[in-house]
Amino acid sequence: MRVASLVPSGTLLLRALGVEPVGVSHACPNPLGVPVLTESLIPKGLAQEEIDRRVRAAYAQGLSLYRVRGEVLRALDPDLLVAQGVCEVCAATPREVGQALGFLPRVPKVLELRGTRLLDLFADLKALGEATGREGAAEALARTLRARLEGLPSPPPRPPKVAFLEWLDPPFLGGHWVPEMVERAGGRYLGPGPGEASLRTTPEGLPEAEVVFLAFCGYRLEEAREAVAAHLARGGWLGAYLRGRRAYLLDAGPFQALTHRVVEGVEILARLLRGGEAQGSIPLA
Repeated sequence: MRVASLVPSGTLLLRALGVEPVGVSHACPNPLGVPVLTESLIPKGLAQEEIDRRVRAAYAQGLSLYRVRGEVLRALDPDLLVAQGVCEVCAATPREVGQALGFLPRVPKVLELRGTRLLDLFADLKALGEATGREGAAEALARTLRARLEGLPSPPPRPPKVAFLEWLDPPFLGGHWVPEMVERAGGRYLGPGPGEASLRTTPEGLPEAEVVFLAFCGYRLEEAREAVAAHLARGGWLGAYLRGRRAYLLDAGPFQALTHRVVEGVEILARLLRGGEAQGSIPLA
């Protein structure tokens, strides 16, 4: 079976099941250099506030943030195409995918990942396993992940109040599966409810948290550190907000997509909430 993926979460889950895509999105890890199926209208290297401005401008004009390279998709001729229907900012939307498929002589089966809650991960795994003939691998991975979640330490006697920022300029409080990740780790989340979209707010509107996590979507740890340093050098609001609070900068990988890595993310949060250390994190305060 020839499988192509238009979304990083799909690519990571496919590889976890032993399936290597024949084509991936521009945002997917691509160590083998397979053909790239999408391109972004937002250039790399922009400051967060400029990215936000361009995203809002595109929405106001009814423009898409991504283009599916129909000519590459046509040449690959996949049997299965993995896409998403959760976030217009993260990857090509069903509308964009549908437009590209309209020009193909043979339309592949399309599997959309639509999970917004932590346990939706297991439904996505099952669907991918069935679609690719890797049911056994999907079931085995699901058992391992459930066992790790069940093996988390007991909640603290008084769960600390937690804020989780997935963007800095402007601040966004993480939504979808993030609230449940925090709760599973032993914190009391002060943000959107489980399954709800991320919440854009203002520095003045941020919650009175005891512990603050910062994991910026699409940012590795060093990139996040550079973004925070640039923000503080401009006299940004973050320094004042973190004063008197425990805060940690995180690699976004285990938090930004609903993949098997979210269990790793829960484990990281659990260690940090209990005063420990975790790889992929930097204490800020």
